[in-house]
Amino acid sequence: MPRSVPDPSSDTQPRIVRVAVEGAPLHLGDHLDYVVPPDVDAVVGHRVELNFSGRRTRGLIVATDAESDVDPARLRPIGRLLGATPWTDVDGVALLQWAAVRFGAPLGDVVRHAFPSRVLDEERRAQASGRWPPDPALDRPEPHLVDGSAGRVTDVPVGAAWRGYGDIGSALFDGAGQGSGSYFWRPLPGEDVGARIAELATACVVGGRDVLVVVPDPESRVADTLLVALRGLFDGSDDAVLDLRGGLSARRFYRGWLRARAGHARVVVGERSAAFVPLVRLGLAVTLDEASPVHKEQRSPRHHVREVMFERARRAAAVGLATGDVPSAVCRALVVSGRVREVVAPIAVIAQRRPRVHLEAGGLEARARISRSGMRVLRAAVDEGGYGVVLAARRGEGRALVCTRCRDLVRCPSCSAAIARSSEGGRWCPTCGDTSPRAPRCERCGPTELAPLAAGAERLGAELARNFTVPVVVLEGYAPDVPPAPAVLVMTRGSALDRPPEGGQVRGVVLPDMDGALRRPALDAAEDALRLAFRIAGWTVSGSTRHDLTAGSDPDAAPAEGSVATSSRASAAAQVVVESREVDHHALQALMTWDVGAFWRDEEEQRRPLRLPPHATAVRIDVPGGMRDALVQVRAHVAPGDDVIGPLPQAGGRQSLLVRSTDRAATLAALRPMREVASRAGADMRVDVDPVDLG
Repeated sequence: MPRSVPDPSSDTQPRIVRVAVEGAPLHLGDHLDYVVPPDVDAVVGHRVELNFSGRRTRGLIVATDAESDVDPARLRPIGRLLGATPWTDVDGVALLQWAAVRFGAPLGDVVRHAFPSRVLDEERRAQASGRWPPDPALDRPEPHLVDGSAGRVTDVPVGAAWRGYGDIGSALFDGAGQGSGSYFWRPLPGEDVGARIAELATACVVGGRDVLVVVPDPESRVADTLLVALRGLFDGSDDAVLDLRGGLSARRFYRGWLRARAGHARVVVGERSAAFVPLVRLGLAVTLDEASPVHKEQRSPRHHVREVMFERARRAAAVGLATGDVPSAVCRALVVSGRVREVVAPIAVIAQRRPRVHLEAGGLEARARISRSGMRVLRAAVDEGGYGVVLAARRGEGRALVCTRCRDLVRCPSCSAAIARSSEGGRWCPTCGDTSPRAPRCERCGPTELAPLAAGAERLGAELARNFTVPVVVLEGYAPDVPPAPAVLVMTRGSALDRPPEGGQVRGVVLPDMDGALRRPALDAAEDALRLAFRIAGWTVSGSTRHDLTAGSDPDAAPAEGSVATSSRASAAAQVVVESREVDHHALQALMTWDVGAFWRDEEEQRRPLRLPPHATAVRIDVPGGMRDALVQVRAHVAPGDDVIGPLPQAGGRQSLLVRSTDRAATLAALRPMREVASRAGADMRVDVDPVDLG
C-alpha cells in the first residue's frame, strides 16, 4: 500500500506519531500510527491514552512522521497526554527498542514494564514543591564538601580494598569516578560487599554522576549498608538517595520515579522493577548477585536485569557492574568474549581468605545422621558460642532412592523422576503419582539394596535435636525466625538466607546432600549447587578479622591447583564439611580450592558437545498443548545452525521447546513469522531468551 500523504491544500496538516501500544499483540508490530489533534503538543517520549480494539489503553510515542502507510481515513487520534512532561527522551526510547529486540518481545510490553503507573496526586504534590517538572537550571543535590573550592568529600575512600584485587580492581574503582566499562566482580569469601559497593558509589557521586543498584532481595544487607553510607553524604536525604525496595505501593514508587526523572535523586536502590528507573547522569549501574533467578522477569518481555543494566551503562558511558560468587553461564560467556572484565583477587589472597573445607568421602549408608566429621564441626561451632549450619537438599523426610551398588538414581518408569517407597513397601512417584505394589529396583543391577539419596531437612533436624542441648531449628518459609547463637540451623535451598544470620557468628557448616544437589534433574545443576555451596560456606569467614587483603604466604594455605585431596586442610580444623560419594566431581574440587575458573573450564567442556550455554544461546519456547505440530513448526523456522530439544511437558498442558542458537538475533528473526501467525490465531506462544530454567 502506498504511503498516505497529507493533503497539501488542507489548512491544517495532521501530525502523525508512531506509538508503542501497551498490550498490543506481536503481529501488529512495534508501533501503530495515530494522528495528533491540533491542540495537543505531543513529542517523542510522551505517554498517551489510546483507543485500541475498543478499549482504552496506554502507549508511548516513539517517533513522529509526516506520512503513514495507513489510509488517513483509518488513522485515529491519540487521546490525552499522561502529563505535559515527556516520560523519556530519544535516548530512552532507543533503550526500550533495544530491549524489545534483545529479548524478542513487543515494544509495548517493554514500555509497560519500564514505566510505573501514573499517580496524578503525587505529580501535583511534586509540582507544588517545585520538584516537577524537570528543570535543568535547578541545582542537583551535591555531597558534603570539605570546603567550597576543594571539591573533596570528607573521608573519601582511597580504594585500598579494591586495589587488593590487583590492577583490575584499581581500574574498577578509578572508573567509578569518571570512567566506563563492564565488570563482573567475584568477592572474596567474607568480603564486606556492602562496604565495597558503597566505596564505588561514593566515588561516583563525588565525580558528579548517579548510581543505580538493583538487588534480588528486599532484605538485602548490602543495600542497607549502601543506603546508610550514601545518605550520610547527603545529610540523610531521602530525596537524593532513594530506597525503592519492598514492593512499594504505586504511589510511593511513582513518587521516587518522579524524583529520579527530575534529577533530584542521585542514588537509587531497588529490585527488578527499578532496572529502568531514569537518572540524569548515570555513572554506576550495579546488579547484585546477577545469577539470582529473581532478576529474570517472568512476563513478556522476560528481560534480565543484568543485561539491561550493562546496556544502560554502555549507552551512558558509565560503569556496569555485576556481582556473584559463581557467574551464570550467560555472564561467563560475556567474560570469555572480553565484553566484560572479571574482577577477582590474586590466587594467594584467595588461599588466605577461603574457608577450610573437608571432603567426607565415606561409603553410601542408609542413614539420616551426618558423618562424624560433620558432627565434630557442628559441636565445635556451638561450643564456641556460634552457629552450626546444615544444608539439606530437600524438605521433609527425604525419599529419593539410589542403588548402593552402582549409585544410580532409581527412576519412575512413567516419567523418569526419582521414586520413593510407598507405605506398603511398593514404589511411588511423587512427580506423576504412579504407584506399584512391587518393590522398587535398580534398572541396572536388578533387586539390590537401596538407600535414601539424602535425608530431608525435617529428618535431619529430628536426628540432630537428639544429639545437641542447644536449639536445633529447621528453617522454612521466607524470612524465618532465627534464634540467637549458639544453635544449629537446618535449612534447605528454599529457606537458605541470603546472608549470614545476625544472631551470632557461623562457626561451622555441613553440606551432607551435595550429591542430591548435583544430581538434580536440571541442565545447570552443578553450577547452581556450587553457587549455593559457596554462599553458605563463605559464612564461616564472614565478619572474621583474621584475614586481610594483602597477598602473602600462609602456612595453612591451599594445595596447588589440580591436586585431588579429600581434605584441603586438616579435617580437625575444618570449618566446612562436604559429604559426597563423587569426590572427583569438578564442582566439589572447585569448592575445595575455591577456584571458580577451574569449575567453569571443566563445565564448559562437558557442555560443549551438548551446545549448552555458554557455548550457545538458549531460547525457550512455551506453547499451548493444542499446538501439536509446534515442534515441526519450530524446526522449520529456526535459523541455520540452530537445533531444537523437546518437547517437554509443562504445567497446564503446555509444552516447551529449547532452541540452541548460534546467533540470537538470527534465531529471533527466523522465528518471527511463525510467532506472528500464532499471534493472529490468538495462540499463547511465549518466548524466553536466556531462560533461567533450561529444563
